[in-house]
Amino acid sequence: MDVSVRQFVSDSGSVTRGLRRGQRYVLTINGEPLADVVPIKRRRAVPMTEVLAIFAGAPALDVDELRADLDAGIDQGLPDDPLEGTGL
Repeated sequence: MDVSVRQFVSDSGSVTRGLRRGQRYVLTINGEPLADVVPIKRRRAVPMTEVLAIFAGAPALDVDELRADLDAGIDQGLPDDPLEGTGL
């Protein structure tokens, strides 16, 4: 869809809404094409090959070591009165 620079400046909100819907625009000056304005296509998911490449150099996760670290740092015991200290 062609839109003049003057139209774009005076009604940029309409163009922005069109871009969000996937509409492509050609900005013009005196009817001459000046620029293509195209929406950025955002991915909803990352391909598995790309994910594997990202994590290829990551160190292996030792689940037992992680569990031991979490157990050491978190008190998992419950008080005798679960409402103790709450003012209830």
